[in-house]
Amino acid sequence: MSVRLQKTEAGREAIRRRDGELSRAARNLLLILDPSRPAEAWLAAVAGAQPADLERLIALGYVAEPEAPAALPPGVSPARAALQALLPTLDARLLYARLTAEARPLLGLVKGYRLVLDLERSGPEQLPRLAQRFVDELEAAQGTAAALDFCRRLGSPG
Repeated sequence: MSVRLQKTEAGREAIRRRDGELSRAARNLLLILDPSRPAEAWLAAVAGAQPADLERLIALGYVAEPEAPAALPPGVSPARAALQALLPTLDARLLYARLTAEARPLLGLVKGYRLVLDLERSGPEQLPRLAQRFVDELEAAQGTAAALDFCRRLGSPG
């Protein structure tokens, strides 16, 4: 069972509502399971967890194999693709506010300050280009995971 699994939305909901129909071992397995390790490694990490617990989580739809990402064009990072998908749905004021609020904490004092200055000097039509610059610089400084996390937060309300 070297397959890697991740929680589904149903699994996250089961955690939130504290599904009482799961055994303690199955609940603990559901809490910690993610695709960073094979399923058998997670089974070994949870005291008392059996393959049947994992099979039950799969049958209930609480965990599943991660979907294979769509192939990206050459030279387009996952973070850049995520931002490009989000841009048409974002309000310019929200985008401006998020970029100015997170530039210095995420990019550092100098790069963040430069980006904020460029944002203040630009108009709404230049926001997508500056957002792309922000994501590219964040990805270069902190990695793809940090840039994707920013895009996820950018796309979530509030």
